[in-house]
Amino acid sequence: MELELRHLRILVAIADAGSLTRAAATLLLSQPAVSTQLKRIETALGRPVFVREASGVRPTRFGDEVIAHARSAVASADRIRESQRSAATETSVVRLGGSPGPVFSHLATQLAGLLDVPVVSQQFPSAAWALDRLANDQLDVAAITDVTGYETRPRAGIAHAVIGTEPALVLLPVGHPLAGRDRVELTALADESWTMSPLEREGGDRAAFTAICLAAGFTPRIDHDIVDAGTAFDLVIQGAAIALAQGGVRLRDGMAAKRLAGDPIQVRHVLAWRAPGRLVGWQEALVTAAEEGFAGRRRATDLE
Repeated sequence: MELELRHLRILVAIADAGSLTRAAATLLLSQPAVSTQLKRIETALGRPVFVREASGVRPTRFGDEVIAHARSAVASADRIRESQRSAATETSVVRLGGSPGPVFSHLATQLAGLLDVPVVSQQFPSAAWALDRLANDQLDVAAITDVTGYETRPRAGIAHAVIGTEPALVLLPVGHPLAGRDRVELTALADESWTMSPLEREGGDRAAFTAICLAAGFTPRIDHDIVDAGTAFDLVIQGAAIALAQGGVRLRDGMAAKRLAGDPIQVRHVLAWRAPGRLVGWQEALVTAAEEGFAGRRRATDLE
């Protein structure tokens, strides 16, 4: 076994605590796990690092030397990590972009506290728009959505993590004949008038929706090219159109949200960032925050 930084952190924690049990609590590990790791480390080194005593453990003479080197290595690694984080926040703001959804909304409100630096955010009508700006260094991080099977094209120099996937919903006026059903067949909507954003005709969610409808045997009638969600909701409530929505959509009076039978349209929530970029060292924290935003959404169908 080759020693890694995590092994050195375990040695330092044991030396500082003087006990495997107390070290385990510091490391947020179980005592047996720490004991097992120590045995592996000592086997790799070929000599014991600690002497076991009734009151705990103490370093051997060899252990004193090993732990001194371990402290130096851990301290250096921590300084490097801190430098990375400082580089991420040394300028005035962090730039967040994305497409509408619970992950974008959560990050827009939480990133400033997480990074301890002001955050500016900009919402785009499609994932492609956000990723283009990310690739051109106009953003630092983006929370986007796309459709499974019709994923947004990757960009060079951008890393990403899929935060979650959920079925798309169809929004109907409450008086619609299908609004009382638990699930709605996509083919039952073949003659409906739809409202969608006109800003992405050649790709993205609109193109994916059209392709899925064509595969189901019909061409959707997208009669209303509407960018503003409020206006689109007005059309749905008044019975002039129906629309697709994410699971976390906030329903207005007069609207019903229904899942499609078989869930043919799956929405992916994705976090993307420049790699390398100003947020080097923060990727894990960013993904965790994005996961919190996705987990915290409430499905519209749960509210009915």
